[in-house]
Amino acid sequence: MSKIIKVIKLSTPEDIRMSMRNIISQLEAYNYAISSDMKTVRLFSRYIPSIYKGERIVISKSVNSRGESVITIKPDFVIEKCGEYSFRIKKK
Repeated sequence: MSKIIKVIKLSTPEDIRMSMRNIISQLEAYNYAISSDMKTVRLFSRYIPSIYKGERIVISKSVNSRGESVITIKPDFVIEKCGEYSFRIKKK
């Protein structure tokens, strides 16, 4: 059974909460998410356990001029939402 990952704290500002919702929704629907909000991507990365980074979730900075980041779930895994700001990574 995989761990439930919660990506916000109670004191998280509303604009970051909205960006987190968008990232989680994109990951659930497409297995990847694109975000230009670097602060949110850094915060998202901070809450992901280190055993999942690189093995199940890949976070990379885009090389285009807009400075977007791409968060990708490896093809063998899917995201299962467990609330508005939490999810679980499960094997297909």
